[in-house]
Amino acid sequence: MNPVKVVVTRIKGPWVMSADPDNRRQHVQGFSLVELLIVNALALSLLAALFAATAELISAATVSSALGDQGVRARQVIHFIERAVATARMPAEWSMGDTAALTDPGWQTPSPICTPPETGSPSERWGGIDVIEMIDLPCIAKGDATWGLYIEQIQECPQDCGGEAGYVISPVPCSGTAPGITGKTLWQVVWQANMNRPPHCDTGWPWGRLQRLLLTDRSGGASIEGVPTLRFQSVSRESAYTWQQAETLVAGIAAWQPRMTPTPVSQKALDGVDTATAQLLTVGMSVIPAHDARGLGDLHITRLLLPPRAAANG
Repeated sequence: MNPVKVVVTRIKGPWVMSADPDNRRQHVQGFSLVELLIVNALALSLLAALFAATAELISAATVSSALGDQGVRARQVIHFIERAVATARMPAEWSMGDTAALTDPGWQTPSPICTPPETGSPSERWGGIDVIEMIDLPCIAKGDATWGLYIEQIQECPQDCGGEAGYVISPVPCSGTAPGITGKTLWQVVWQANMNRPPHCDTGWPWGRLQRLLLTDRSGGASIEGVPTLRFQSVSRESAYTWQQAETLVAGIAAWQPRMTPTPVSQKALDGVDTATAQLLTVGMSVIPAHDARGLGDLHITRLLLPPRAAANG
């Protein structure tokens, strides 16, 4: 048997390796070491550019996600406040004949925050909004909050009241074959174990729930989360009138500044209202970025909130 020889030769053409029993030479060609080094350098340059572009995309996505998170938290706060203040007035059906209640372009001042509503005399109008300075309030536990947004809500029963215990508001009197509600009707507030129709109210007469809310802020050093938070609390009445412990509404809310602003209104907007100014609510706050969004600034929000009927009347 003849030995097999493998011949590798570089000439013009591709590299070819083959066994040639007849000792015929096959001509092959490949890349030199210099060429391979150049190709490797180009490949590394392309990879470096790709990694840099990827890093920029990741950074942009992180910033976009952080901005979106700030926007979501801001909307949560504003949405909560808008829903709360939407019922900070007597329902329109209860205010028939009360021109001031229907056309007042500003917010009404609620009953005192530390006074149990059942101790007060029956009133023509309940509900309202006020900004409370959180200094030595006897009914609120001390904290580091400076300002509180106090909201007194009126919710119609039975559809919007729920079933748990609470303060029930009803007209005086609340009996007869047909409800005689006018702008001069007085409304009383009592505590009930549930939101069923008050015993003294006949069928067809309106009643509702009176509820009080308080929104306050807490610094990052005092909060469990380690960041500034916006908190809310409501009234409880087990053995006595008390405000429940505050709960976190949204974390990362700083520079909390609600304020009531007296604003002149036109005579057309007044429509019979005696006052020449309206108390409007402005809410200011900042939403801090998440911990992983370093270098991103706070999102500053200021929102003017108008009473529903004032907005409808233009």
